[in-house]
Amino acid sequence: MNVVLIGFMASGKSSVGRRVARRLGYRFLDTDRFIESELGCTVAELFATKGEAYFRELEFRLARRLSALTNTVIATGGGMPAAPGNLAALKAAGIVVFLNAAVEEIVQRLERDTRRPKVQGGELKDKVLHLHAARLPLYAQADVIVDTAGKSVNRVAGDVIRLTAEALHARTASAPAGASPEAAAKPQTA
Repeated sequence: MNVVLIGFMASGKSSVGRRVARRLGYRFLDTDRFIESELGCTVAELFATKGEAYFRELEFRLARRLSALTNTVIATGGGMPAAPGNLAALKAAGIVVFLNAAVEEIVQRLERDTRRPKVQGGELKDKVLHLHAARLPLYAQADVIVDTAGKSVNRVAGDVIRLTAEALHARTASAPAGASPEAAAKPQTA
């Protein structure tokens, strides 16, 4: 079983993901870092030299490869679930967990971050609000929703582990014989 973390940029997916992986004894994979290591350049450099469409195609291909993994916590890039078919591919890879961070916290974290090409230039808060509103309906389709507001990384990691176990149990317990576990999935929230 894999745990797939989705959410807006700077919502804590990598920090929480590493902690969850450590506690479960799983491997950790950050999709942005994976793409960077395969191509030898940063996501920002990819956006600047090849464009967003090229990067999204790389994410699209990677999303389809994730189901081959086992016992892995996967932290996705903030836009990965937005491409058509990617959310279904992520759900096929494991239990999808949306880390729901408050927009104000996201803006504070991004103010000093120059690695995120989607929010560079212009009014940061306006860009975050617009992009966050566009992606929220997709994120809300996760199997599990964890609100991160005012919680430590340890607390969020604990919520992810507990709710992922509950979601996995619900999938397997309520799936009719011969049905896929995804048919029984219902969002869990904390």
